[in-house]
Amino acid sequence: MTRALHAKQVKVSLVVASAVMLVAGCGTHPGAAVVVGDTSISNQEVNDAAAALCASTISSAEAQGQPRPELAARGARQAAVQLMLDSELTRQFGEAEGIEPSQGDVSAALAQNAQGIDAIPAEQRDDFRALFRGFQESQLIIEEAGRASLTSQGNAEPTPEEVTAEGTRLRNRFASDLDVEVDPRFGELANGTVTPTSGSLSIPVSERAAQGAAAEPGPEWTSGLPASQKC
Repeated sequence: MTRALHAKQVKVSLVVASAVMLVAGCGTHPGAAVVVGDTSISNQEVNDAAAALCASTISSAEAQGQPRPELAARGARQAAVQLMLDSELTRQFGEAEGIEPSQGDVSAALAQNAQGIDAIPAEQRDDFRALFRGFQESQLIIEEAGRASLTSQGNAEPTPEEVTAEGTRLRNRFASDLDVEVDPRFGELANGTVTPTSGSLSIPVSERAAQGAAAEPGPEWTSGLPASQKC
């Protein structure tokens, strides 16, 4: 084998290896949709959460006598990623600050929404409850942190908006020091927010592909999707 041929084969092998790592998602955490510090959220967990969000949206529309909405599965997955990322960032923030959300308050919120949750198909209820619980716990942690911070600054009666803003600021400051990875297929991470992209590793060229790359492609675009890409 000549040196030139050997070098060419090595180069091709490196290109293939790089492509495999990209397709796998997070290069150092194959199969992970999100990694926050030492905690990983798998693609399967995201898919399950997305299915629960789809089921909740559809059941809510049907309960109000509205036609079944056409939803892109991609959008549901991105929403699930953002919710799960927020919950994990806030959970770790709460642990660092010694804040434990009241499980009594979380249970009360679940009870208040029991009718809507029970309307979701049985196979998605547990996943929706997990998302709902994570969201409620996050809100309680943010509120407690924000209220304590504002009180220490002399604001004895902050508004709910002030409390949320301050708690979120503190959480985001904490999160800025964490190692966070998001599978690029779900979007780009900036300041704790996942901005949707095309959902593909390729560059959209056609008009329809460009529409699909938008954060809100619109109902006409969604209606043209195959059934496998809808909720």
